[in-house]
Amino acid sequence: MVLYTYDPGHYPPPQSRNIRFRKMTREQFEQWLDTVDSNHDGYISRNELNAALATLGLRFKTWKSWRAMKRCDKNHNHVIDPGLERKKLIDYAEKRWHIIVTN
Repeated sequence: MVLYTYDPGHYPPPQSRNIRFRKMTREQFEQWLDTVDSNHDGYISRNELNAALATLGLRFKTWKSWRAMKRCDKNHNHVIDPGLERKKLIDYAEKRWHIIVTN
């Protein structure tokens, strides 16, 4: 079944979706990561990252947060630790999410 007009039970056609998201510099992204930590313990959990990606307007935020945790959480404690894992998350966001732009 092909839908040519907007049906409330289905997504609108791709050309009408707003798929633009916020781009920022590396420094701005690092500052944004400080605000992601909602319980202020210094670590970023997958739920915190998932909620934060929603504010940026990225699509597939649940999958993206899961994938980022798999790639960046090297000691497998289910959080992004400050330091090396956080740097890996920033590099991952630059490479995979295309959020970070260089001036």
